[in-house]
Amino acid sequence: MSFTGKIIKFGAAAVVAGVAIKVGTDMYRKKKREYALLEDDSRHDLIRKYTAFFDRKLVEIEDGPFEGCELKVFSSKLVLDLSRASIEKDVYISINVKGASLTVIMPPGQRVTADVNNIFTKISDHLENADSEHTVYLMGKAWGSNIEIVPEHIYMDNDAEEEYEDFNEILGDFGKAVKE
Repeated sequence: MSFTGKIIKFGAAAVVAGVAIKVGTDMYRKKKREYALLEDDSRHDLIRKYTAFFDRKLVEIEDGPFEGCELKVFSSKLVLDLSRASIEKDVYISINVKGASLTVIMPPGQRVTADVNNIFTKISDHLENADSEHTVYLMGKAWGSNIEIVPEHIYMDNDAEEEYEDFNEILGDFGKAVKE
């Protein structure tokens, strides 16, 4: 094969690779916008939707009653912090998790029941059996993921938490936080 033939083949391969990269990034941006729009559209709904698409996200539910939510997570790490929420009735958390990590931080003394249709998913419930009159139901689908249900005190004690809050006041928050 001549030198000119090799240059033409290399040029054709470069064009094909460039087109593939362009199509892939366009698809990624479209899906990212779709996930963000889904979350924005539910901003004023009683049952909020939280999404993460190739992202790391912390969703903190502020003080007050929690009515439930929908989580759609794809190839991401999402932490749902319910430690300050008050659960006054049975609530449902609907999940659709694919290739991701989901951590749900529960308030003390809360009872959780997980009914997840899973394939290649590990579900870890680190809560002690509680005698709460209300139950949080975690329902949905998970594929190739890791789901953890943890109590609020599993990560840090009160002194470490105060130091962490002081650190955030001085330097600002580094993560994305969605507050309800």
